[in-house]
Amino acid sequence: MARQRERFERTDVPRDNPNRNLIAVIVLVVVFVACGIVVFMAWGRAQAQSHLGDSSLSSSVRKTSSVSDLGYTVSDDTFTGILLLTTDNLDAFKTGGANLSLVELLVYDKTTATGTLVSIPTDAKVSYNGRDTTLAELFNDSGAGACVSPLSTAANLPVTHVIVSTGTVWDEARSLAGAGVNSLISRASEFLSSIRTDMSSQELLDLAEKVQSAGSDGLSRVDAPMVDETTTDESGNAVSTGYRVIDQASLGLAVGTLVSNEG
Repeated sequence: MARQRERFERTDVPRDNPNRNLIAVIVLVVVFVACGIVVFMAWGRAQAQSHLGDSSLSSSVRKTSSVSDLGYTVSDDTFTGILLLTTDNLDAFKTGGANLSLVELLVYDKTTATGTLVSIPTDAKVSYNGRDTTLAELFNDSGAGACVSPLSTAANLPVTHVIVSTGTVWDEARSLAGAGVNSLISRASEFLSSIRTDMSSQELLDLAEKVQSAGSDGLSRVDAPMVDETTTDESGNAVSTGYRVIDQASLGLAVGTLVSNEG
């Protein structure tokens, strides 16, 4: 009597999966999303990095002059000056056409690890290419770079670096203290997108450390002392020019770049 063979399904033969097309679509979507995220993050990192190391601002800093004694003694301490120009339009900071709302200069004494944040009126007089104007007018006409050397001369203070920003800077910079260069972009991408500066990533982190180390006691705030500029008319009378100028000697003594000769 013939035996009936038992039939077994082979496990090495692929079977049609009714959900095969759906699975393929899901896999493709996941791949495209992952690629999109990588591209977006890379683009954001590149954009943030492009806001650092601005060559036009670096060139402007190199044109600044040294501190004059003005009849006093120039301090032996080592100072750096971080100029902050706050505007409403970063896209026009090179060419002009933007408004200048705030000018601050952080004068940091590296010898004593203390700093003074100087607030400078936007209508302070400066001279540019032999023409008298104000900081606000110069910024609007010619951009941020044009303001650096004239301001340094008008204030008789050093300008080592420049930051052009649309928002707050010092508190944001303080929060970066302790961060490494590699984590700077991920931690502060929004902050970096709101500034343009000649500083590198490391120099920006060094600034954060300076602001942090100075603390609330070490970082004082002063308003730049201003005086009305006058000239003498044909009759020998003092006549206002309509400009306000920075009292360089008083400001130098206040921030420590100048030292009184008394004693």
